[in-house]
Amino acid sequence: MVLPKLKDETAVMPFLLRIQTIAGLWGDRSQRYRFYLIFSYFCAMVVLPKVLFGYPDLEIAVRGTAELMFESNAFFGMLMFSFQRDNYERLVHQLQDLAALVLQDLPTELGEYLISVNRRVDRFSKIYCCCHFSMATFFWFMPVWTTYSAYFAVRNSTEPVEHVLHLEEELYFLHIRTSMAHYTFYVAIMWPTIYTLGFTGGTKLLTIFSNVKYCSAMLKLVALRIHCLARVAQDRAEKELNEIISMHQRVLDCVFLLETTFRWVFFVQFIQCTMIWCSLILYIAVTGFSSTVANVCVQIILVTVETYGYCYFGTDLTTESYSVALAIYDSEWYKFSISMRRKLRLLLQRSQKPLGVTAGKFRFVNVAQFGKMLKMSYSFYVVLKEQF
Repeated sequence: MVLPKLKDETAVMPFLLRIQTIAGLWGDRSQRYRFYLIFSYFCAMVVLPKVLFGYPDLEIAVRGTAELMFESNAFFGMLMFSFQRDNYERLVHQLQDLAALVLQDLPTELGEYLISVNRRVDRFSKIYCCCHFSMATFFWFMPVWTTYSAYFAVRNSTEPVEHVLHLEEELYFLHIRTSMAHYTFYVAIMWPTIYTLGFTGGTKLLTIFSNVKYCSAMLKLVALRIHCLARVAQDRAEKELNEIISMHQRVLDCVFLLETTFRWVFFVQFIQCTMIWCSLILYIAVTGFSSTVANVCVQIILVTVETYGYCYFGTDLTTESYSVALAIYDSEWYKFSISMRRKLRLLLQRSQKPLGVTAGKFRFVNVAQFGKMLKMSYSFYVVLKEQF
């Protein structure tokens, strides 16, 4: 896959910040109206039709409700994120300052590691955007292809044709389930709507993934710097240790800002993910495999990958926080002065405290929690299935 090259390998999240600028979530604050316009469009095209006009039967209501939760997960998550913009800006500036410190004043191997992280995050972001764009295209195209193929294949003009909808909703006063003219207008409206949903969901995921990864990388750099402490001249060792402690504290501040910015986003994500899993799998179990199942499967895949990704990177952040303690254990601390040993002991005690991001300050976001969510979702699904 040919991707645009990273122009500045020392920059922190340049691709993500450009996307956020387009959405009005970064840069000039006078452009914040862009996100609120996007959010208003979502409410007008998705929320209001689903809430005000209802559904023709129970099966469609189950799918429509699950869709509403799926789509609201991204938009309301980003809405909560927009309210934490001050904390987010402080977080990004802290990460940029730490990156400048690593690249200018620290050993070359630490700078090379940070540049490799910049490359990986940039490449992952661009690949994910391409995949997300392809998924959005598939999500829009499949109902159109299915419906028009059936329409042109019908020889008897009186025979009804099932109109496969992108989103289960009654779009205001359009007869999209019975009129082909109205359905064609609906398809045209859904084209920007689906890509808007994809853009917002992708921005949310990349925002969280990238920031958690950079916090993990900064903790890794602290551990690497401790490993390099033994190579520092004895007359400079204590000064270097003081700088390591200062850097560690700055990274802890970054993690605190990260947790403050996203804790309620994660909380809503976990609750809605469980509800979406139960609703969509129940829909498939009740209706069986049909022409609409392909779009339902896309939604299940997206929400599962997104939630697991958050848990995976949350686990990585906790693991890297413990790597600082392991680096202290592995260092030749017994060769240092008494004052340095005391400082290392305090640093060790602080690095042994669990560090990570939480869902509403209730649970750490990690892979173990993802497994518990799967078990709980299956239990809810079994109970719901008995009711149908």
